[in-house]
Amino acid sequence: MKRILLPSLLLSVLVLGDASRAHAQAPKVGDPKAAPAKSAADLAFDEFNKVRSSPGVQDQARFQKVIAAGVSFLTQYPTHGQAAGVVTNLAFYATVIDRKQAAARTSYLSFLKLDITNAKYKDGVTDNAKTALVAVDAAIADFEARELSSRENMGVLREKIDALAESPGGARFLAERERSYVHLTALGPAAANAEKQLNQLLNHAEKSVKDMAREELNIFEVKKVPYALKFTALDGKAVDFEQLRGKVVALYFWSSTNKGSVDRFESLKQIQSDYRKKGFEVVTVSYDREEDREKLVKAVKDARIPFPVYFDGKQAKNDFSPKLNVYSVPRLFVFDQKGILQTTIQGSPVGKLQPDLPQNQLEGMVKKLLGIK
Repeated sequence: MKRILLPSLLLSVLVLGDASRAHAQAPKVGDPKAAPAKSAADLAFDEFNKVRSSPGVQDQARFQKVIAAGVSFLTQYPTHGQAAGVVTNLAFYATVIDRKQAAARTSYLSFLKLDITNAKYKDGVTDNAKTALVAVDAAIADFEARELSSRENMGVLREKIDALAESPGGARFLAERERSYVHLTALGPAAANAEKQLNQLLNHAEKSVKDMAREELNIFEVKKVPYALKFTALDGKAVDFEQLRGKVVALYFWSSTNKGSVDRFESLKQIQSDYRKKGFEVVTVSYDREEDREKLVKAVKDARIPFPVYFDGKQAKNDFSPKLNVYSVPRLFVFDQKGILQTTIQGSPVGKLQPDLPQNQLEGMVKKLLGIK
């Protein structure tokens, strides 16, 4: 699952012994350097994140604090821009609990379901708040379908999403849940239905859902149509995937500022050395920023990277990354001799479908595609 980095509330206050000095140090009204005051909604959001991410024992007392902070935020500020994130983080907080503590996971979800049900029927709860709580119901079903993939759990999830769609204002949560449902379908035994469902969602009444479906269909298309990539590498050499037809090609996304992605080059170099004469090539894409060009050049030199490196300083905003749903590194793709993506699709409750081949599986896939036993 893709981690969501959330802001934390700055609680420290500068205390000076000399009162006049303290007055002199205080930011002036209108000072552009002074941080803007946070709204009550932002403070409530920060409180939820503080409780959710603070260290400590995962027990019932902790569960109740997390749930209380999350439900309080959603019932008071259900239309806040961070509400969808709180919905997912509240339901998927169970992932923080060790899998060996199955009883604790069950306990957390039971408490959450009970609190959500009670909150829906409290006096004064607005329709927007009720819809946010219905979204939590759907997110819980999403989590449970990921914990235990079954037709029954998928059926419950579908019912919850449909209920969300019928709720007033449910559209602001719908794209996330529909996306996750497609991910689960793509990872299950009925994977072929995922593409069919996305095509149906292209006609959805909600623009956010249609946009999501269009994004996700990129991956299905690149698994059917030869991938097109043509550029001038960092060293000035031309690279064209069309000219590489007939070869198995690994496309590796990395960054010189991400040590883990740089460390993988030793393995890539060894595999290319072993199989290049048999029809295997490696092409790489740098996700470095324009201001990090010198770091990139140094990394290529220091790591003795022999592969073509695409660099435009745009990171995920280049012309071809969106077709592969690439928005983070490292990521590894493998294309067969016809230029068709062979990498397995992965899915999470947030973010796009993510094709990514684990590094330790690359050699096996290369051998398989080259017909080497």
